[in-house]
Amino acid sequence: MKDLAGFIAEQERLGRVVHVQEEVDPVREAGAAIAAQEGRIVVLDRVRGASGRVAGGVASSRELVAAAIGCGPSETAQVLARAMDAPRPVVPVAEAPFLRSSPVFQVEEAFAQLVFDPGAERPYLSASVIAARSRRYGMNLSFHRMMYLGQNRFSVRIVPRHLAMILEESAGTAEIAVLLGLHPAVSLAAACSGPPELDELELASALVGGLSTVELDGLTVPAGAEIVLRGTLSAKELAEEGPFVDLTGTLDGVRQQPTFTVSRILRRAEAILQAVVPGGKEHQLLMGTPQEPRIHRAVANTVPCLHRVALTRGGCNWLHAAVALDNPRPGQARNAGMAALGAHPSLKRVVVVDADVNIYDTDALEWAIATRVQADRDVIIIPGCRGSSLDPSRSDQDDTTAKWIIDATMPPGRDRAEFVRAGPGRGSGVS
Repeated sequence: MKDLAGFIAEQERLGRVVHVQEEVDPVREAGAAIAAQEGRIVVLDRVRGASGRVAGGVASSRELVAAAIGCGPSETAQVLARAMDAPRPVVPVAEAPFLRSSPVFQVEEAFAQLVFDPGAERPYLSASVIAARSRRYGMNLSFHRMMYLGQNRFSVRIVPRHLAMILEESAGTAEIAVLLGLHPAVSLAAACSGPPELDELELASALVGGLSTVELDGLTVPAGAEIVLRGTLSAKELAEEGPFVDLTGTLDGVRQQPTFTVSRILRRAEAILQAVVPGGKEHQLLMGTPQEPRIHRAVANTVPCLHRVALTRGGCNWLHAAVALDNPRPGQARNAGMAALGAHPSLKRVVVVDADVNIYDTDALEWAIATRVQADRDVIIIPGCRGSSLDPSRSDQDDTTAKWIIDATMPPGRDRAEFVRAGPGRGSGVS
């Protein structure tokens, strides 16, 4: 069975896990301890006032994401795209570890109440995945941050996508399961923003070679979950949610959101609560990595010379992308840039480079811009586009933004030797 505990054990053998054994306060200290070791899995063995451990940073590097789906760091887009094209049926089982333990009735007794942000007053679940069933399309998994209101109630941030559609189908209330502590491949599947008919459980099953699931009150859920909260989500009963640090590192505001009331708490013995530090690398990778297959597919359909695509760290793994092409012909870099912008509408900027440039290295991208770009020739600006709601610089009147493409490929008709890095740093270094 693929689960979070097993993944952490695998990565511990590779030296990618840090244990914090001294007691940490759940208010800000826990999040700071995880953020201090970005790129590694951090296990908090003792959190003040809580039973059970907390794990963060589970997908806080491209290496960890790749390990979760069994590939190299530069292959994740292709592996995710193949899984989307060939989902695999889940493996139903009769039992799950979270069903075997004694019941817990209060959220405060079940896991640590983590407060992440300076000035915030209420705890958040930041790695919570909601499992809900659509009458029309079947099961759906999706990420939603959840602010604890007390008395087993949360306010849940919902955007107008599939969970909102499920609420509308059911006249404003839906029976759901909140999944806490998942194998990162399941988390990646839940973060994918495909069409309503995409079955994220079957996508996860393709990524892990067969996902074990159990039936819980008419919902299909991963058997390897650490903690499951059953209850009712209601758009008829709203409450304040926020503020919260979004993936851009800027503060999202306060708004009225649907509420979730917990009716049952199920957890494994010695359950691990998973936490994602808001605005950190893991937050960005979990949101951004599932968008890369969409960009890869769109660009590959537009130009035959695609090498790789990536959302860049400096662009929050959401607003900026890089595309590498193998020996592009005149005009293909611009076509590739336009295809990328169309595939992921939140993009603001696309840098297109030759395959000798490591698109995962921001210094290498800047070097390509510095040595291969003339702004009056190679920068294309497209004004008045619909932008991302996560971009604080967008128009505050109509949410529009200017998008731009930088053609940082070698100028055509010139000797390539003039533009290739020479000496010890030569080559892309891409694995």
